[in-house]
Amino acid sequence: MFRRNFLFGKDGGTANLIDVGSEDLYQPGKGYGFVTEKNRREQKLLQIRELNSSFDTMYWYQNEQLSFLKEDENGCYLDSAEEVAALEAQSGEKMAGSPRRIPLLFKVDVPRQGNYKVTLTIRSEEEIGEVLIFTGRRRLAFYGRVGAGEFTYAMITNVCDVVPVGYSRIFADKTVDIAVLADRPRISALTVEEVNGPTVYLAGDSTVTDQPGDYPYYPGTCYCGWGQMLPAYFDTRVAVSNHSHSGLTTDSFRKEGHYAVISQYSKPGDYVFFQFGHNDQKLPGLQAKGGYRANLQRYIKENQAKGVYPVLVTPIARNTWRLRDQTYLDLLEEFADVCLELGAQYGIPVLDLHAHSKKYVLEKGLQDAKPIFFPGDYTHTNDFGAYKMAGYVSQEIREKCKGHSERAYAYLAECVTDGFGAWEPVGQINVPKKPEIYKDIPDPAGDQVLLSEAEQLERVVRLCLKEELL
Repeated sequence: MFRRNFLFGKDGGTANLIDVGSEDLYQPGKGYGFVTEKNRREQKLLQIRELNSSFDTMYWYQNEQLSFLKEDENGCYLDSAEEVAALEAQSGEKMAGSPRRIPLLFKVDVPRQGNYKVTLTIRSEEEIGEVLIFTGRRRLAFYGRVGAGEFTYAMITNVCDVVPVGYSRIFADKTVDIAVLADRPRISALTVEEVNGPTVYLAGDSTVTDQPGDYPYYPGTCYCGWGQMLPAYFDTRVAVSNHSHSGLTTDSFRKEGHYAVISQYSKPGDYVFFQFGHNDQKLPGLQAKGGYRANLQRYIKENQAKGVYPVLVTPIARNTWRLRDQTYLDLLEEFADVCLELGAQYGIPVLDLHAHSKKYVLEKGLQDAKPIFFPGDYTHTNDFGAYKMAGYVSQEIREKCKGHSERAYAYLAECVTDGFGAWEPVGQINVPKKPEIYKDIPDPAGDQVLLSEAEQLERVVRLCLKEELL
């Protein structure tokens, strides 16, 4: 089976190890290398986020070089804090969110789709502090503090084909991507090896998907689906493969080709989690007890017939409140109820994320719940919120799968961990503003006027609940 060992920095020359220096940028055919702004601009495939780490610069830095790789006897690294400080000095003001960081990105070609164990070593003569490690399409693999000395961590990542945003066809993906974030992110050694084991496939919408991350990175100002935080709560016996996408319904997930990828690669003993509802509710033909229920039933039957274990997840609750009397407005309760009914009918676990997230929002209230959502958004979480929601999902896996009559479900519960402890936002979260010196850089979203989140929600309310006033 495939295995590659890499040694980073100036102390190379060891047998059976591939030496990597700061000048080793990823190129087609080379098989490995760092990804920076330079080679991302030069290679079209590196610009498709789903085929890479899903990290990219804030749009006004599109022509800038932010990643300046260095090396020493302990590996290759970035002085992220220094580079962010230089950007702030250049613009004349501090960026919102602190600390902000530039990721150290590394990419390895692998021979085939599947699960890979990634063992990363960081050696440092001084404390590194808070470190985040993401694999694949920005899926959290580690969060914690790293001191001086040698730190080694093993994680599992899944490599799988995908239908990228803006495309209508399946793209092959055969690379392992690693992103390390810290004030001085570093890689000293790396091993990538092919492994066997079950995979958890995720089918869902924008609240589940692997969202991209702008950098200089701050977790409060990145959209994030709970699916990309779920690996933080599994041990190395199971991998996560997320095929959720923004805007999808139980119907379009199949029609747009995403389910075809899962059908191709899932095997007996794997799992498929389904979480929909946010977009289904906007369409008359996909109401909870109509098309939504029928589509979920079809997914359940197809996977059970194949020996793949379906799991339903109730839709995450929005932070929506009636303006007239400040009572909570639950737009998705009926969809959650249908999931619970189907779970009982087919004897499969239902992870009640709706109940957990609703309880959180009710306890916090409109204002105090906002820090776990992307600024100005009532539906989509940021990294802090997605990590919290993934924690609720993992808690539900333990409770609903432990002791299940199907041994595979019970095994999944055994693979759940406690994650990496609390990861909470501090203070007000604001999206960075484009510095004046970049005023001529156009926003790729264009100048079109879009409905605000509140206006979109009001439309949903009137459509689904026939209310004239919030």
